[in-house]
Amino acid sequence: MELSNPLISEYTWANKPSVAPLGQIICVTDIGENGILCRGDGAKWIRMHQINLYNLATPVVLTGTTSETTMLTVSIPASLMNKRGRLNVLGLMILTNNANLKTLKVKFGGQTLATVTSTSQAALGFSTWLLNLNSETSQKNGNAVSFTIDTTIANDFVITGQLANAGDTVTLTAVSMEII
Repeated sequence: MELSNPLISEYTWANKPSVAPLGQIICVTDIGENGILCRGDGAKWIRMHQINLYNLATPVVLTGTTSETTMLTVSIPASLMNKRGRLNVLGLMILTNNANLKTLKVKFGGQTLATVTSTSQAALGFSTWLLNLNSETSQKNGNAVSFTIDTTIANDFVITGQLANAGDTVTLTAVSMEII
């Protein structure tokens, strides 16, 4: 879709200009649902609004193994969070309703942000967040755990699952990620 403002140029995240003139606005077309607007601060491109970055379109099923298994991977582009950005994640999983342990881990940049465990439940929702603390290399999560993940480089957001009994099932039915 063409922009109606001829002063705003369109780019992808990878080919946006390396120079970010103070006050210049660009549209990055390959991030979020309909692209995002970024404003130059004289050094970097800063997002102008929150981004609905990812919504799970098809359920992901884990069964038949007791090994920790990657169920979802989403790449977060370098510097998209900015120095005061926050990654919010909401999810829902459907489980075999028995006494066997089912474990889900939410990871970012190789670090575990949250671990969700369940027994004797048919469904379980989860949420977590990671906040950059006025730095792109210093964060805290919702459990007040400190991290030093370099968000100036691309990082993978990963959800893994593990079953105590290979005959059980965990199904990720919903995952929504936004960057504020």
